[in-house]
Amino acid sequence: MTRGKKPEAAIAEAKGFAERMGYMWIDNPHPDLLFDFLIFKPESARVVKVRQTRYHIDPNGFYEQQYPDEIQGLRKLPFPQVILRELWLRTQHERMWRRLVVHDLSVGEIGWWGPDGYTNPHAR
Repeated sequence: MTRGKKPEAAIAEAKGFAERMGYMWIDNPHPDLLFDFLIFKPESARVVKVRQTRYHIDPNGFYEQQYPDEIQGLRKLPFPQVILRELWLRTQHERMWRRLVVHDLSVGEIGWWGPDGYTNPHAR
């Protein structure tokens, strides 16, 4: 289970990051649903969970083991499959976001996504 309070400053920064990629956002009005906000633009809609961690993110680790509560929470959301689920990760010392897309059976790190102008230098 995730410890501590919601990372409000990181969530605010994530919303600004989404806006720079051309998305509009809506806060989650249902606290029992485990996501922070929904982003959308004509080509895409996604629910986003933000996680800030103190420590380096292991590039060789399995995200399902590192962030099990967040990933399971995203998988259980009552949205149609066309609504993508993303976990946005950030350490306290990095100034960039890692975007993970969460599918039913896998989790993948987005390395580059042209429509959003997004490039992740940490992607494997």
